[in-house]
This record gives sequence, structure tokens and C-alpha cells, in this order.
Amino acid sequence: MRNFLVKFGLGAAMLLVVCGNAAAQAALPNEAVQARDNLAVEAVRAKLQFDDARSAMPNGYITQLAALKRKYQQQGDLDGTLAVIKEAKRFTEARDGGGDVFDVVPELPTEALVKEPEELRKLQETYLRVISERSEALNKQLEERVSNLVTQLDTLVRELTRQNRIEEALAVRAEGDEWRRALDNGSAGEAAERLAAKLPSATRRELGEQQNSGRVREFGVSDTTWRSWKLDRIASYAQEGILFAHPDLPDELVMTYDEPAGELRVQGVCAVAQAPIDMRERTWFGKAARWFVPSPEHLQATFTVTSQGLARNKDSGPSLQIVVQSSKGRHQVYSQALMYREITLRLEYDKETGSNRIVWVQGQTAAPINLPANAGPLRLLLTVTVCQLGERCDTTITVK
Repeated sequence: MRNFLVKFGLGAAMLLVVCGNAAAQAALPNEAVQARDNLAVEAVRAKLQFDDARSAMPNGYITQLAALKRKYQQQGDLDGTLAVIKEAKRFTEARDGGGDVFDVVPELPTEALVKEPEELRKLQETYLRVISERSEALNKQLEERVSNLVTQLDTLVRELTRQNRIEEALAVRAEGDEWRRALDNGSAGEAAERLAAKLPSATRRELGEQQNSGRVREFGVSDTTWRSWKLDRIASYAQEGILFAHPDLPDELVMTYDEPAGELRVQGVCAVAQAPIDMRERTWFGKAARWFVPSPEHLQATFTVTSQGLARNKDSGPSLQIVVQSSKGRHQVYSQALMYREITLRLEYDKETGSNRIVWVQGQTAAPINLPANAGPLRLLLTVTVCQLGERCDTTITVK
């Protein structure tokens, strides 16, 4: 995700603000532009996922109709069989372009709903209900992204004010107010989609290719393999230098672990931004849990991460880090700024190739975990850190 935004940052930065006056747009600092561009990319990803699920529904409905037709035939129900044949013909024609594009669901408009047979009516109603639920879920997802943006912009206004960048603070506040009004009047989801539509076509195409490549071949994930890990301990941590349990590390954040539930809770406020430790200036302090993992094949788990205190951008905290350590090779490090209320990360293992990777589910991105042959036992660090004074962390990580 970070590389992607860097790659397309110049193009994305040229986006026009969906809301706000021209003067405010011109004065927006880079931090606000980046936050808004992040929203555009996430909106595209969310819409791609919705479109994928939506496009698969007609084939599923036709399969259900075929099954219902067989049932009626076996029962000797002529009327039921004829009703399903008629619906299958109508639906196929509508799906292939004969439907009214102005209908909410062109392939199944309300006037096509039958009164009987009852089972066919239920199939139709279920089809419409699922589409409605998925549309509502997409809108809520986009509203949450907009809410995150407003939070980041509010934080940025305070920081710019402290730095005496008053004109920029006013521009950012105006931008945040427009998005806040969109949330209040229920148009935030539509505004986010309009912003996403203004992304350069090359950017949207690349996002679509990433979405498709993520479906080429699924790696394996076991829901119980992680239970073979042995927890070593929870201790203080610094991202810089991957410094774990050093006696001079500041006691930043509090991490607790409910082992039966597989739940970690990390809370606190950044009180130390920088400190000399082991003859070097260190930053990014927090806590880490360290496990012993029997082998690369056992490196399988799903981490559901929910956060109340959010990072305003990729270079601020709180931040989550996963470190895989092997005595036979270099440490493998994955970092993710906690900019969203919920993210899901998966450690996956491919039996065919004997390879590992880490996947950010919502971002539809994957990164390889490069381990040497016969790596043997591993150590896994799961860390949460903060970097700037006053940054608040309230994060729950559930391991499955």
C-alpha cells in the first residue's frame, strides 16, 4: 500500500477536492492531500470488491433456479416448473442487456416479482435483499473511511496551528468541515466515490490488476496452527533496530494478553518520542509480544486489528509491526500504520511451494516472507508502537 501510494502520489495529488472552495484547495498542505488521496484509493478498492461480489450474483441465481426447477419436476409440479422456466428466460434476457438500466436492479425489477410459487418468490426476494445489504455495507465502509479522514484533518488542524501555519490550518479545517457535512447529510459515501472516480485512469487500472492478481491462487491458512506457537514474553520494544526487551527502553504503552481468547490489548499515550539507547537515538517505542514458532509451515494466522486511536498518515502512530526472525537469515519486517478502525492481516503458507506471505485483506496486497531453506524454528514479534508526543493508542488484536 505504501509503495503504491508513493508510485502514484504525483497523479493522485492532482485530484480536485470534491468539496470546498478554490482558495482552500490551493492552500491545502501535502499532509491533507495525502490523507484525501488515501481515501480515494480505499474507495476504489472497496468499490472493486463490491463489484466483484455483485457480478457473481446472477450466475448464482441461475444455478438456484435450475435446482428449483429440478425439485418441481421431481414433485410433478407442472405450474411450478413452468414458472421457473419463465423466470430463468426473463432473467437471462435482462442480464444480457434487456433490462432497464434505470432500475436499481436491472435484471430483477420489482415488477418481475412473482406472487407464486412461494419458493420462487423467496429466491427473488433473497436476491434483492443481498444486493441491498451489500450496497448498505459498501456505503457504511465508505462513511467510515470519510470519518477517518475527518479525524485526521482535525488532528492536522491542531498541529498546523501549533506550528503557526495558520492559513494552511484554515484550509484544512474548511476541507474537514465539507466532509463532515457530507457525513451529516448522508452523502459521504457518494462523495467518496466521486473522489475515487477522479483518480487517474492508470491508477484505477493498477488497482484493478492488484484486485485480480489477489485471486489467482489462494495460499493456505489454518485457523488452529497458531495455537502451536509458544508465547515467550511481552516486553518493551523500539522499531528502530528491532530492539526487544532492552533494559533501557522506556515503558511506553501497556499490552495485555488473554491467551484463551487469543486477544491482545494495547493502550496508552506517547510520552517519549526519542531517547538514547545502546549508544543510538531511538524512536517508535511501544510493546511487543514474542512467540516461538516451530517451523515456517506453522507460520499461519489471521490478525483482526481494531483501533480507536488512529494514525493520521503512514508516517505517524500508532503503528503495527510483524517481525519474523530466523537464525539462518535476515529478519523479515512488515509495518502497517493503524489508519483505519479495522484491518485484517493474514500469515499464509503455500504447501505447494513451501513459501510464506503476509496479506492485508482490505488493501488486497500481499508481501512475501523470504525465509531460507530449512529455516527451522522461528521467532515472531507482534508489536504496536507510537512515535510522536500525545499520540493515543487503544488497539485490540485478535489472533485466529
